[in-house]
Amino acid sequence: MSWQVVIPGQPPSVNHMYARGNPRRPVRKTANAEAYQAAATLIVRTTRPSGWAYTDGYIRLMYDLELQRDMDCDNVLKALNDAIAIGLGVNDKVFLPCVRSKEVGVKHPQVIVTVDYP
Repeated sequence: MSWQVVIPGQPPSVNHMYARGNPRRPVRKTANAEAYQAAATLIVRTTRPSGWAYTDGYIRLMYDLELQRDMDCDNVLKALNDAIAIGLGVNDKVFLPCVRSKEVGVKHPQVIVTVDYP
């Protein structure tokens, strides 16, 4: 079974997701990364099929990237995989991610994710 979710906006790069914090927490996520992931998590939760329940096996995630600015594909995946995992209630170690396409220079960036599971 598979379904698609569209996550609007330019994903944060893993290179820019973290900032220096304070001595108690020397590294923290940036506010931009937190906001993007929170929105993506909510979108995944609200668009997943009713009755969806993870039981076993791997979940294939196929990404179609429509980006405003170019970035390394592997830098895109961290923020998205973490947000999708929370939205689905799974550990992201069960993901098999694949970037299927990438377009750069898009006025309204978005990521289209096809979720395929047994």
